[in-house]
Amino acid sequence: MFLLRILPGILKEFVKHVPTVLFEVVDWNELASELPKLSKRLLQKEGYESMRDAQSEFLAPLNVSLEDISVAASIPKEKWVAEKLISIYFAQIFSPHGLFLDLKLANFKTVEGHTYWNPSALWVKFDENFALGMQEIYDGFYLENDETFRQGLKRTGLLSDSWPMADQNELTNLFKSHFGASVHDAITFDVETFKESISNISEFMLKRKVKITKDFLYLGIYLVSLYSSLESIPTPIKVRDLYLEMKKLKKLD
Repeated sequence: MFLLRILPGILKEFVKHVPTVLFEVVDWNELASELPKLSKRLLQKEGYESMRDAQSEFLAPLNVSLEDISVAASIPKEKWVAEKLISIYFAQIFSPHGLFLDLKLANFKTVEGHTYWNPSALWVKFDENFALGMQEIYDGFYLENDETFRQGLKRTGLLSDSWPMADQNELTNLFKSHFGASVHDAITFDVETFKESISNISEFMLKRKVKITKDFLYLGIYLVSLYSSLESIPTPIKVRDLYLEMKKLKKLD
């Protein structure tokens, strides 16, 4: 766990909310090779401006701009704000440019109905297969297509055809439980529930001796950031509706 002590500060802020067992299944050699790149992005803002501009254009259909506006505007803790954060979360999963991991409310402002987001320089780009797998997982879940859901788990390297069917079913059910009842029902978000869910998945991975990639760890940090912000807005949200609306706005169907 030595690498945890040398992580950049903003990463430590999020990592402290990630269940410890997750780090027991991470491929540390792969993560170690990523740290210099992350440090350059955070400390020197390497690639930040071009990434911010590209992502701002990508998120424009959601009425979101990535820029720091010099007005004393705060973001209200209201239902529409929670919905906006979730829509941004999903949209970035489909972005060809990568994604900013830091969804803290403090980074957002709203003026006359438009949302301005000034994210920190903590950005990553998922491996192409992992990104496509995550898109299939969300499509499979919210469109209730089990075949697509399992295909996504396989593509991300989280599930294997070589496993006994009982183990394949167990992991599939663990991931579905992670999403909760959000296929049809409105749900609220809290960090402790998220941590328990990720712990259960990580314990299973440990039992199966599966090593997860850096991308899954980044996804965990991304989700911690989202849940931490949504936890302060305890309003039930119909997540499926937001997912489908985001895809419609982005013409991703």
